[in-house]
Amino acid sequence: MITSMTGFGSARAEGVNLTVLVEVKSVNHRYIDVHVKIPGEFQSFENQIRQKISSTFKRGRFDIFVRIDYKRSAVRLEANENLIRAYVDLQERLKKQFPIEGTLSMETLSRIPGLVTVSDSDLSQEELSRIAAAVDASAGEACRKLSHMRRAEGETLMRDIDSRLAAIARHVETVAGGANGFVEHYRTQLLARIAELAPELVNESSHRLETEALLYAERSDVTEEITRLRSHLGQFAALKNLNDEAGKRMDFILQEMNREVTTILSKTSGLNERGAAIGQAAIEIKVEIEKLREQVQNIE
Repeated sequence: MITSMTGFGSARAEGVNLTVLVEVKSVNHRYIDVHVKIPGEFQSFENQIRQKISSTFKRGRFDIFVRIDYKRSAVRLEANENLIRAYVDLQERLKKQFPIEGTLSMETLSRIPGLVTVSDSDLSQEELSRIAAAVDASAGEACRKLSHMRRAEGETLMRDIDSRLAAIARHVETVAGGANGFVEHYRTQLLARIAELAPELVNESSHRLETEALLYAERSDVTEEITRLRSHLGQFAALKNLNDEAGKRMDFILQEMNREVTTILSKTSGLNERGAAIGQAAIEIKVEIEKLREQVQNIE
């Protein structure tokens, strides 16, 4: 099933004196890219969350917010004494150089980022296991909700993609209809134009001109490109049932389709009204391909 890389999921797990909230947001990315924001005292659980994401998803950028509220039976605060000493020394130096008044208070020190930390060394193994279980449960549920949203978004994307593929198929048949007998038509038109501009050449070397006109007309034949476009459309449709990085494969096929359409335009540009009709259909195909490429960027 096709899934989008865009979505959101959140879940909460609660226990005795414990609440864990995990929110996961994902957007498109070429590979899997995980960013976790978790309280510093619980950094040891970050890898657990990363593994949950990487085992569930294959592509996307994931921004994960984790909040852990745990009421400890005993709390121990630790101070960064080196940092305090540095602030005190700085204050003394500044007072000597500038007319600064006042002293460092405990209130002021407590506001310095990173100066006071809550030690988790007082957490027992049982407490750590309970927190780990709550993190695993909430992360797992958030991932399930995210997966559900990404699948729903994928279904919406595929409906739009299917309609654009159908439009491309119609334009391809327009090109095919215009190209039917096009080589002979173009050869006749080319010979008629030569006869109009230089009738003496036709009289002197008509056989050679006939051969040259046919060769030139064959260079404008787009039958091969039409066949490849039809094949690419079939290949693209088959990817809808692929679970492994379908988005990358779809993007590659669209690049190949774009190449074929570019060739059609180069072969038919500057020709008569029949060539102009083929060119217009080819331009419409290009427009749909570009819109499809924007869409498949969001497919996992």
